[in-house]
Amino acid sequence: MDFTELSLSKTKIYKKKLLNNIQNFKKILSKQTTFMAVIKANAYGHGAVELAQFMEEKQAADYFGLAQLGEALELRKAGIETPLLIFNAVRLSEIDSAIENNISLTVFSAELASAIVNRAESLKKQALVHLKIDSGMGRIGVSQFSEAYKIYQILNSPTVTIEGIYTHFADATHRDPKNFTDEQFKVFKRILDQFEEKDIHFNLVHACNTAATINFPEYHLDMVRVGIGLYGFNPTSLEDQKLNLQPIQNVDARITHLKDFPAGHSIGYGRNFFSSEPMKVATIGMGYADGVPKALSNKACFRYQGKNLPIVGDICMDQIMIDSSKEVSLKVGDYLSYFGDPADGYSSAEELAQLINSSSYELLCALGRRVDRIYE
Repeated sequence: MDFTELSLSKTKIYKKKLLNNIQNFKKILSKQTTFMAVIKANAYGHGAVELAQFMEEKQAADYFGLAQLGEALELRKAGIETPLLIFNAVRLSEIDSAIENNISLTVFSAELASAIVNRAESLKKQALVHLKIDSGMGRIGVSQFSEAYKIYQILNSPTVTIEGIYTHFADATHRDPKNFTDEQFKVFKRILDQFEEKDIHFNLVHACNTAATINFPEYHLDMVRVGIGLYGFNPTSLEDQKLNLQPIQNVDARITHLKDFPAGHSIGYGRNFFSSEPMKVATIGMGYADGVPKALSNKACFRYQGKNLPIVGDICMDQIMIDSSKEVSLKVGDYLSYFGDPADGYSSAEELAQLINSSSYELLCALGRRVDRIYE
């Protein structure tokens, strides 16, 4: 049985658009700059294995960036051979799996560094690491050269390959003379200079996420880490730099029921919507369990053939009610669109996110596993 016939919601994911986005980013990079595709969180909800296999086949990415070891192991199990870097800390019990699967680890503590050296020596296999500097994000990493150098000295072992050193920018979405990104880079550069004074050099020095890749080309360095941009979203405030990014997915939900509603009746939990006049209501098989934020209740619209159809009443776990009064041709089984590429007639994820003070990142990552992913 074709699972797509059972699914009540689906997203079509267009690989050609993904490739187009990558190619457009590479146009603004030097040929010497390595390209990392960030596919953590199941490729921001798009399907990490499927997209990694495609990018590897097309030789579109030099590295893949993940958040956790489990994500990286999933790719290795699927046959992905491209270098992988885990951004988050790993538990000591996970070190062996990372080493055995040639997965690069982010290191920012002496304890982890010592454990990696010990396990690599025991396994008689090379460990791969990147040193993490906290230049102002305030999340993970070391902030002082003395700390970084101590960790480097521990890692400076025949069984460890120190592939790179990196930092992460906190506020690269805007560019102005007083942008914090410049301050962060000064901190990072100061630590790099101190390493160089000791004749220590790194093959991969990297700092730029998607926003910084667009806004701060002077900081591209040896590698950029493009995440949200892969999927067609430009997080910067630059209007004059046209990257021609295309959202790579279109999300739809199937109508499961249609009925006429008289005036004066409530719809949904909490009875926060009442019909002011007779209306036709379509129920669709998608809800907050599938990633549609409940906060969009009575605020957002689904679309049909480019026309907005408002959500009425509270979004339920598995169902949403839609005012379909203006579309008398609708029938059970038809699909209404949630978000996608505006060029295809969809609302953008950014547009919907703004209604609830959220972000496109959240809407993308929230799509649940019941939403059938179809790749074209």
